[in-house]
Amino acid sequence: MRGLVSGSVFLAFAITSVVDPAEARGQSAASARNVIEQARQDQAAGRKQAAIDGYTRAYELSGEPDLLFRLGELSRDMGRDVAALRFYKAYVTRDPRGKYREAADRAMRNIELGPSKPAATPAPSATTRTAPPAPVRAAPAPAQSTVLTVPASPAAPPAPPPGAAMVDLRTETAPPPGEPSGPPLPRWLPWAGLGATLALGAGAVVTGLGASSRYDELRASCGQTVEGCSRSQIDQVKSRALTANLLWAGASVGALATGLMVYVNTREAGFSGVWSF
Repeated sequence: MRGLVSGSVFLAFAITSVVDPAEARGQSAASARNVIEQARQDQAAGRKQAAIDGYTRAYELSGEPDLLFRLGELSRDMGRDVAALRFYKAYVTRDPRGKYREAADRAMRNIELGPSKPAATPAPSATTRTAPPAPVRAAPAPAQSTVLTVPASPAAPPAPPPGAAMVDLRTETAPPPGEPSGPPLPRWLPWAGLGATLALGAGAVVTGLGASSRYDELRASCGQTVEGCSRSQIDQVKSRALTANLLWAGASVGALATGLMVYVNTREAGFSGVWSF
C-alpha cells in the first residue's frame, strides 16, 4: 500500500513538472505585458523607481531588448549614469539594429563626454515640517509734512547732456524756402525808363546838331553883313539850343531814374529777375 501511494505522488509530480514550452512562453508574455503596462503607468505618474522595477521584471519575463533602452532612459533621468550606460550597452549588444540604436549611441556619447543633469531632489516626506516664512515687517510710513505750494518762476530749459549734438531749432522750424519773390517794381518799368532815356538822348543829339547847323548857316550868310541877322533868325537858333538842353536834362533824369529802379529790383530779386519778363 505504501508503494502505491509513493508511486502516485511521483506520477503527479512528474505530470506537473512536464509543461508544454509554448504554453509557458504564452503565460510569460501575458505576465510581461501586464507588468509593462503597470510600469508605464508608474512612469507617467512620476514613480520612476517603481517603473524601473517593473521594466526589470518584464525583461526577466520576456527578454524584450527595447525594455533595456527604457531602463537606460529612466536611469539617466534619475542621474544614475553608470546604470544607464550599462543598460544602453546591453541594448546595443542584444539588438544591434534596433529602432532605438541611434538614440542609444547618442545617449552613451553624452554620458561619456560629461555628467548628465543632476538627479531630481526628492519630495519632502509627510512627516517633514516646513517652517513658515517669517513675516515681512512693513517699513513705517514717512511722517507727513505740510508742504506749501509756492508758484515757481518759469524754469529755464534743462541744459543738454555733455557730448550731445547741438541742434539749431530755428533752422529746423523755419519754413522751407519757396520760390524767390519777384521785384518790388514792375519788370517792364526799367525797360520803359531805358527807352525814354534813349529817346530823350537821341532827341537832344538831333536838336543840338540842328541848332549848331543853323548857327553855322546864319554865321556864314547874314552874319557877314553890316545889318546882321534878324531877331527872328537868332531866336530860332536859341530856341533849338534850349530845346536840345532840355532834352539832355530829360535824358539825364531818365537815366538816373532807370538806374534807381534797376538797383531796387536787383537788391530784391537779383539781376536775373530784373530783366526777365
